[in-house]
Amino acid sequence: MPKVKLTKLAEDNDISFEEAMEIAKDKLPEDYLTGKGKNTWVCEDGQDILSEAFDIPELVPKYFKGKVMHAAPNPHYVYAYVKEIGKKVPVVISKHFKDRLVGKQIDIEAIQDNKGVSYRHSPKRIR
Repeated sequence: MPKVKLTKLAEDNDISFEEAMEIAKDKLPEDYLTGKGKNTWVCEDGQDILSEAFDIPELVPKYFKGKVMHAAPNPHYVYAYVKEIGKKVPVVISKHFKDRLVGKQIDIEAIQDNKGVSYRHSPKRIR
C-alpha cells in the first residue's frame, strides 16, 4: 500500500476532509503525514491507524515516535524522549525487547484514562 491522499481516505469513509484532518493530526505522529492542506498524504502505517480511528475515534490511542534513552530500574520499562511532547517518558516494553532498544527510534502508543497518560511500545504490525 503506497501513500494515499487524505482527501481520498475521507471520501472513502464518508467524512468531511476537515474532520479527517483533525483526526489525523490528533492520532498520528508528524512524520506519517506529508504535504499541506488538501494535498496531505498519509503513509501506509498511518492508513491502518486512520481506518480504525474513522470508525471509533475514542478507542484509537495517539501514536508518537520516540528515541529510547536508557533502561529503567524496572526491566519492563525504558525511558524514551518524545519530541512532540518535549519530554522523556517511561514506556512499557515486552520482555522480548529487553536490552535491545537503547538508542533506537520506537513507535509509542499513549493511552489516556482517568488516572492519567501511560505509554507503551507499539511494535510494527506484521502484514
